[in-house]
Amino acid sequence: MNRKLKKLTAGLMLACVIAISCPAGRLVSWAADAKIAFSDPSVMVGNEVTVNMKVTSDSALGTAEVMLSYDPSILEFVSGTNANGGAGAIKVLGTMDSANQKTFSFTLKFKALQAGNTQISVTSQEIYDVDSQTLSLSKQGSATVKVTSPATYSKDATLKSLKISPGTLTPAFSASVESYTAEVDANTADLVVNAVAANAGAHVALQGEKGLKSGANQVVIKVTAEDGQTIKNYTIQVTKAEGGQTAPTTGGNTETSEAEFGEAVVTINGTDYSIASSFDESALPEGFESETYSYKGTDVMAGKGLEKDLLLLYLKDSGGNGGFYIYNEGSDSWSQFVQVETIAKAIVIIPLDKDTVVPEGFHERQADIDGARVTGWVEDSEAEPQYCLFYAMNWNGEKHFYRYDISEKTIQRYYASGVSNSKYVEMANTYDQLTKDYYRQLYILIGVSVVALGLLVAVIVLARKGNGSGPGRPGSGGFGKGKGKEQKPDDDQRWTEPEEEIPTSKIKRYSREEYDRQSSRTEPDQDYQEESMDEPLYARDAEQKALEEDNFIEETSLEDFERDLKSNEAGNSEKDEDDFEFLDLDD
Repeated sequence: MNRKLKKLTAGLMLACVIAISCPAGRLVSWAADAKIAFSDPSVMVGNEVTVNMKVTSDSALGTAEVMLSYDPSILEFVSGTNANGGAGAIKVLGTMDSANQKTFSFTLKFKALQAGNTQISVTSQEIYDVDSQTLSLSKQGSATVKVTSPATYSKDATLKSLKISPGTLTPAFSASVESYTAEVDANTADLVVNAVAANAGAHVALQGEKGLKSGANQVVIKVTAEDGQTIKNYTIQVTKAEGGQTAPTTGGNTETSEAEFGEAVVTINGTDYSIASSFDESALPEGFESETYSYKGTDVMAGKGLEKDLLLLYLKDSGGNGGFYIYNEGSDSWSQFVQVETIAKAIVIIPLDKDTVVPEGFHERQADIDGARVTGWVEDSEAEPQYCLFYAMNWNGEKHFYRYDISEKTIQRYYASGVSNSKYVEMANTYDQLTKDYYRQLYILIGVSVVALGLLVAVIVLARKGNGSGPGRPGSGGFGKGKGKEQKPDDDQRWTEPEEEIPTSKIKRYSREEYDRQSSRTEPDQDYQEESMDEPLYARDAEQKALEEDNFIEETSLEDFERDLKSNEAGNSEKDEDDFEFLDLDD
């Protein structure tokens, strides 16, 4: 391979290395992940407890926004590092203090209200590195807080009274008896349970009293003593008569006794369900009307939303549990119908305190609420705002900003994200630009790879041509009238590019005898034979011709030739009878 071919190959390899290595560093950060860990402290009722939370990553962190949930009946949120919240929800925001920060540390303080074990869990999280790339969460922990009670707290977990409606308990209630039975008619959907704890500090919870189905049902009354550790369960085995109807609740599966099922079946999350061909129309949730729907060629009864674009079908599993499911015909997918009803709560709008700062990105605006003109704040970027902030106090005396939905007239606690709307737009634009740069580099890498592949093929083709026979190569017959026999060079033979054309008139041939006469200087060089050639002869062609005739000694100048003659005359006593050829190149 000649020098130009070597340079071309080296340049090609360098271009490939640069093209591949440049975007590679930008791809590594996509594989990073993060972890969230908590401490598990213990505390006595009435005291404050500190929960430590850490967000760690192998790469440098940029920001972290974590939403937490806790039981407000056991813990009361007091304060925290870059945290705010209450009523069972906390928002924690972490920002980097240094360029290579890999850990965010937070402390959260709570006041223990009552005894018991409770958890502080992560409900949502968004964690970014210094390049604003989202980090995946490889481990998400939770805090378990054990709240113990003072020795003075009661361990009494008994009931003082227990009554049900409809029906009668068997046997009659006694605090020491924990198991009862009762019977209700076929039209009873829910059992009303009135349970009063013997100790005022104990807590009573009910389970299973809603959505009774035909046959056996179990209602559990759980009593937790004031110390938070002592628990007693009272159970009622309720038998519901056959032939009645039960309206399915929105939060779980219940059976409609009048529902009829055909051959249509569907599998949802690995569970087989039968589709009801008909059911009691009164069981449909509010806002839906019955209609006949063709499910994959089978007519079934369905509920169609009057205002909502939803289609409900009634399904039942092999265990007899039934309920309404939403069917999306376009995607052929199912989801359980769950209708959420919030508990009504009232807040009182109050003037802004002197030390309270309005969230960034909002400006003051007057709004009408229930006919009253009040002061609120709306986002600067919204021309027609759909939400409005108010400063208000709840019935627990806590003051917060509340987010009011102007169209639906609902309220929700407002949590400042720590990022203004303009900053958020800037971050979003930066993220979009980074994404574009990533794909641009990817496309460049693909293009360079294709070009590199093409250049590699070209190099291989040139190398093959360089090693083959062609004009000006020995044995090719491209020049001169020498022998037409094709000869392949030996492995250790090196070819050189033709640099100098030798005039054919200057090429002379000598035999061994002529060589000896020249060395003895007996006669002038008059016996040489000059061979005339019709075509130009290159140096390597002359050399090859001599090699073919097997009598070539060496190509040299006339001065070197004369010097060699003298050296041979002095050193050689015997003459070699073999003939040889020599090329004499005259000026």
